[in-house]
Amino acid sequence: MKYLPAVGFGILLALLSFISFSFVASAGYMLEMLSGAPDINQNSVEYLLLAAHDAGLLILIAGLVLYAYHRIFPTLPFDWFAAVFIQMPLGLAVLVLDGINFNLLSFKGFALTLTTFTASFGVLIIFWLLQRKAKRLQTICPTK
Repeated sequence: MKYLPAVGFGILLALLSFISFSFVASAGYMLEMLSGAPDINQNSVEYLLLAAHDAGLLILIAGLVLYAYHRIFPTLPFDWFAAVFIQMPLGLAVLVLDGINFNLLSFKGFALTLTTFTASFGVLIIFWLLQRKAKRLQTICPTK
């Protein structure tokens, strides 16, 4: 029961991710970049820009949701279980809708793989980095 708000924030993360990508699609600037490239193929550099854009957007949203969860519910546990429950709705939705793609032989395949990986594990990566930073600070400046 104490992890129920984490699942709620996970659903919020999934909704925010889908809404933000629909805004990007409706704005059309990424489509214009891809369609404006001359002789675009599977190994065009534009796909690396698309991968960086999509992964950055997902990491930003995941970080904001994780931060909001920790600030809104400071008394609830902020541990690996909470991070997994926040990540679970988006990760499952992306894996069900997009499937698993490990095509790293082209830039387009790399962009799809990176976006799927970031959507499936973004919160966990951020939480791991936060734990690592806290551990490093604890070794540098231990409290009594």
